[in-house]
Amino acid sequence: MKAEQFNQCYPVGATFIYQPNRILKNGTVIRTLDRAKDLTTCTVVEINCAPYFANILWLTPKH
Repeated sequence: MKAEQFNQCYPVGATFIYQPNRILKNGTVIRTLDRAKDLTTCTVVEINCAPYFANILWLTPKH
């Protein structure tokens, strides 16, 4: 998913579960602070806790 698609699906302030390793079942609930941006190799979004920028592939929507 590219930044444009991500931004259309999820508004700024949306909550997600941050899981950089999908094999491990734990995750941190985070909130987005800005719109997603495309970089050369991935798409990132600013989040409210460390590491402060996360690859969108590491985010699971929290409904």
